[in-house]
Amino acid sequence: MLEQLGTMFDNMEVMMDRMKKKAYRERMGQFREKNEAHLAQMTGFVEQAEEQRRDEAAAQVAKTLADAVEARFAKWGKIGRRSQMDINLFMIYFVFPAILLTQSEYAGLLADAIRDEWRGRFRDSAQLNYTTYEEIYSTFQEKFLGLF
Repeated sequence: MLEQLGTMFDNMEVMMDRMKKKAYRERMGQFREKNEAHLAQMTGFVEQAEEQRRDEAAAQVAKTLADAVEARFAKWGKIGRRSQMDINLFMIYFVFPAILLTQSEYAGLLADAIRDEWRGRFRDSAQLNYTTYEEIYSTFQEKFLGLF
């Protein structure tokens, strides 16, 4: 099932369109519900690994996710710059926070491994980092006097 991780990026463009505070909360809920099995399998794979092999297990999940993204989005062996930017934003807004929201003891280890794989594999991703759902959600502004 890890090979099907590319389906996490279904409707990526729609999910990122006109992102506002309320929309982000709703879309994150939809994303987590739709990908609950993937998230559980990813974190479970790391959790079930022997203590001294957890880093390797996290790296293996990260590689599998990157392979799935590459298989889905690459044309002629490469992902275009615009697509890579969109994928990176989707990772920051949805994938990383959803992993961290699993409350797995090893969610941070998995997120670190995915970040490191991304930085090493994809161009324009050298500065990629992640944050929590709460931190992203708090950056959206509330409506001010109903004006925006």
